Amino acid sequence: MSNFEIYVKTSALGQTGIHWRHIESEERQPVEVPSLIKRQVIEEKNGQIAIVNDLINEVKPSLLIFRNKDNEKLLLEITGIESPQRSIRLGRKVFNSMVWIADDTEENEVVLRKIAYSAIQNILQKDFSFSGMIEKSVEFYGLEEFRVNLKEVNEYIGHLEPVDILDIESYQEYQIEHKSSESLEKLAEELRNYPLPKQWVNWDGEIKNDGVLIVVTENLEKRTILHEAGVWRGFATNVEEPVKVVDELPQKKTETLPLVPTLPAEQTQIPHQPIPTSWRIIIMVIVGVIVILFIILGFPSPVQAPHQPEKNPQLYLLR
Repeated sequence: MSNFEIYVKTSALGQTGIHWRHIESEERQPVEVPSLIKRQVIEEKNGQIAIVNDLINEVKPSLLIFRNKDNEKLLLEITGIESPQRSIRLGRKVFNSMVWIADDTEENEVVLRKIAYSAIQNILQKDFSFSGMIEKSVEFYGLEEFRVNLKEVNEYIGHLEPVDILDIESYQEYQIEHKSSESLEKLAEELRNYPLPKQWVNWDGEIKNDGVLIVVTENLEKRTILHEAGVWRGFATNVEEPVKVVDELPQKKTETLPLVPTLPAEQTQIPHQPIPTSWRIIIMVIVGVIVILFIILGFPSPVQAPHQPEKNPQLYLLR
């Protein structure tokens, strides 16, 4: 376990109160916050940001696994584990958080999966070995400090059941839903039987290989945060899916002809088009030529009827 960074957060007896310490050795345990839990995971449209630890409720039993591609690190955080004995001494509930950070290798991932599996069994109240390790390994130290017994921590990890090392990755499709015993049992089996996915499909349908992989917690301050952070497995008591905003494609503009106003029946007739002056002259010339030909050739006028001799009835009598 020498290649793991370990951080613990709990309370001191005095005014220092709750704080983080970097557990470098039995003797050296300075005050220090693990930097990875402060990494940004969401940037809101209003300029506000959300960090890793905004995805959990630290005073409730919670679990988080985070992959950081920039530094090639894996982080496991387990929070909200109560210490009964120190709670009695302090006169109020004392909660503990523990973080492991290691290089993102197969060997280190196996160790983190073993711890995560044990912690989920603790949350399900099936196996209390994880909370038992916390109770044995963390103690008040004077008034303003606490101390962590690394030997107890390492012995606990050494006694954990092994997990499978397979080439088959876990299901890459995300799963975010309300926390239940069934969902946590299924997650525990995934952690025991399959490696963490190197990449996964988040709620928006994007492929991710960096960010928060797993979240198990209680009430969320923002119900849609697990979806928006793109976690692979997320379970909380009040989780809620956000509304997807669909960007509409710009519609092709079509030209529309102007509406023709309806006219009364007498106005819908085709208007009379005047004959051009040139055509009128041609027609008059043609008519004039025809009239002259009639006169020259002696054709009877088409208007007047031929003269008929008047019948005299007296002539018929003389005959």
